[in-house]
Amino acid sequence: MIKVAMVDDHILLRSGLAAVINGFGDFNIISEADNGKQFTEKLDKNNLPDVVLLDITMPEMDGFETAKWLKENHSGIRILVLSMMDDDSSIIKMLKFGARGYLLKDSKPAVLHTALREVIDKGYLFNDVISGKLVKMINKG
Repeated sequence: MIKVAMVDDHILLRSGLAAVINGFGDFNIISEADNGKQFTEKLDKNNLPDVVLLDITMPEMDGFETAKWLKENHSGIRILVLSMMDDDSSIIKMLKFGARGYLLKDSKPAVLHTALREVIDKGYLFNDVISGKLVKMINKG
């Protein structure tokens, strides 16, 4: 079983996602938090998640700060961003802070399952959201 932590300030969304992810059969939600601060405080060093499903816009400690903290303190934990934000700067910043993939919240459950599998199996998710932003960034430079 692949261990997943979810960090998102929308409780109803988190609950629904937890049910969907646990229903995949190969993933298990081991931790949920409203924000990065709560997540870092609750993190059990003896039962670390394999992947963190991370929102960006949250109170107290947002997704940028949380991703940066994870990169510095637990770089082995893979980060899959799940956000409504699809602007270039947010996506590039999250990738720089260690995110292994970026998925929009309007994605279908099957897309989420594939994204989680790719982040675990390949180490990253390279989808249309990321590739388009990277191509734009490279062409600017």
